[in-house]
Amino acid sequence: MGAGAISIVEADPDLADLLAPEELERARREAIARALSLSPGAWDAASSIEPERHHRGFLIVEGLMSRDVEVIGRRCVELLGHGDVMRPWSWDGEGSHVHAEIGWTVLEPTRMAVLDQQLVVRIGRWPQLGVELFNRGTRRAHALAVSLAISYQPRVDDRVMLTLWHLAERWGRVHADGIVVPLPLSHQRLADLVGAHRPSVTTALGELTRRGAVSRRDAGEWVLHGTPPRELRHHRLAQVAGAI
Repeated sequence: MGAGAISIVEADPDLADLLAPEELERARREAIARALSLSPGAWDAASSIEPERHHRGFLIVEGLMSRDVEVIGRRCVELLGHGDVMRPWSWDGEGSHVHAEIGWTVLEPTRMAVLDQQLVVRIGRWPQLGVELFNRGTRRAHALAVSLAISYQPRVDDRVMLTLWHLAERWGRVHADGIVVPLPLSHQRLADLVGAHRPSVTTALGELTRRGAVSRRDAGEWVLHGTPPRELRHHRLAQVAGAI
């Protein structure tokens, strides 16, 4: 684990785009946050609490993490990456009678900006930055709602296909052979994402591969072929996928 400093508008181009050119240079100098670097492996999020600094959370500027939530022996997984805002130690024990075990795993080397009170004060002159950071949480909640709806599909192969395209919406890259999803998605991790047992997911992936809907590269990346399922006809990659 390492530390340093980072300008959030330099690290996140979407934030920089919210500022007028004459304001951007000043924001680069003043929107400086402490940085936290994490190596792959389990992460003890509680160790990052800093009450004396009025710590608000983190903005992931690079890398990939997973949040694992386990209830009565069944686990679901959320993937988080560049641009996500999170408050990993916040859990409202008064709001739920269901006990859940929460775990965090760093899947790829990850760097995060610390969103503490000092940063909030410094970016106060640019309220659009604060609004955008708030909106990141809303978008994350929407993505989770879509994942939940997908998990209710009765067929496991449909769940896997929809989940891969849902992930491709954010992380997919267009290549000559299809849409590459450059994420470390083992059969078990996909099972956790879609709410199924690993053997069922393995069977589903075998069927999807035989249909020519997906393939896997030697490096482990999944490749989506053709166009997204009709349920995702408004998918941003639909047109480029169909043109390949």
